[in-house]
Amino acid sequence: MKKSMKTYGCMLFILLMVAVTGHVTADPFATAFSDKPEHAILLIIDGLSYKVWDRLNLPVLTKMIQGGALVEKNYLTPAAHPHSGAYAELHSGSIPNPILLSGTVFITRETTYLQDSFYPSKTAAFIANTLAYNSLNRNYHYSYQQDGRDADAIRVALKFMEMGKPAFMHIHLQDTGGAGGRSLSAPENVPWRWNIWAEGSPYRAVAQRADSLVGEFVTGLEKLGVLDKTVIVVMGDHGQSDSGWHPLESMDASITTIVLWGAGVKKNVRIPYSEQIDVTPTICALMGVSPPKTSQGRVIAETLTHVSGSPSPRKMLMREMLDLFTEYRKKIAIARYEIEKLSPEKQGNIFTRFDRAADSFYDISRFTEWSRFHSLEELLEANKKAMEALNGMLGEIEKTK
Repeated sequence: MKKSMKTYGCMLFILLMVAVTGHVTADPFATAFSDKPEHAILLIIDGLSYKVWDRLNLPVLTKMIQGGALVEKNYLTPAAHPHSGAYAELHSGSIPNPILLSGTVFITRETTYLQDSFYPSKTAAFIANTLAYNSLNRNYHYSYQQDGRDADAIRVALKFMEMGKPAFMHIHLQDTGGAGGRSLSAPENVPWRWNIWAEGSPYRAVAQRADSLVGEFVTGLEKLGVLDKTVIVVMGDHGQSDSGWHPLESMDASITTIVLWGAGVKKNVRIPYSEQIDVTPTICALMGVSPPKTSQGRVIAETLTHVSGSPSPRKMLMREMLDLFTEYRKKIAIARYEIEKLSPEKQGNIFTRFDRAADSFYDISRFTEWSRFHSLEELLEANKKAMEALNGMLGEIEKTK
């Protein structure tokens, strides 16, 4: 009799749930996904470090990794944010953001972006709890840009999905990046000053809250009946220095991580390396649309269910570029110091050669000039030649000592 009453009570509970919600609540992370997605979500957690998997407890994203794919390190250009000059005339956000959406490091007025691959035939939406990315807010049917909290952005994103069922949705959660900056500027008596991983740091708290919000978003998609036909790509727009923020000189600030989960994505896949320009062509391949005409990235084919075989290894061009930037900064500082110690009659010739080498190197400060090259390989070759000239000059200075 007790067993019968227990069974009856369980059935009554299920009927009550159906009456109230219209369906039985299930674990969204056990969803059986379609082979091909109808909705693609690019969800940016601002300043997401690639080190979070070892340093933080992120249960939602961890579940997504277990049922999807992880790119351990995604490389990008230094996260410069010019507020004046040629770049500022093009974009209001930091340099990696237009690169991410265009699939190229060569940004001009003619550059096309990921949303352009959907608009106008397929519905697209953009949500950001900041006004920082206003220059990228074009060709979206739905748009929300307002200073606020990450939770506001997630709430609006779910409302947009309910209203228009966008084929592509770009969500930018801004709070985590700002929390990292608080460690960099914290007063001396704060234990998490210059350490975003310290207990009690704002970065830890806000990144974990972002993870929870991703879970709310996934649950919301399940309730709307669209989760099984959705692919979600979670990543940072740039990385984060251990001391906070994204200084140009920090390699960690130029590395983020990517989680791919949902329709069209393989399970239990880990990839050690990709580049930021690869994300846009990958989303386009998943959704069956043409990538932006200016895109030069590589599809992260290892993560896609419809791709068989082993793709050719990815050339690590972006990492090589960052290594050259680091070497250039060091050698330029050494060269200036050594030239100043030379006698006046020797300085003239050496300074001329120094200026030529420096003028031939294209670092992030010359970003708007990169478009004179046709490929990242071509840009790298130019910078390598400039470094050879600089190293040769330093060798001659050494001989004169």
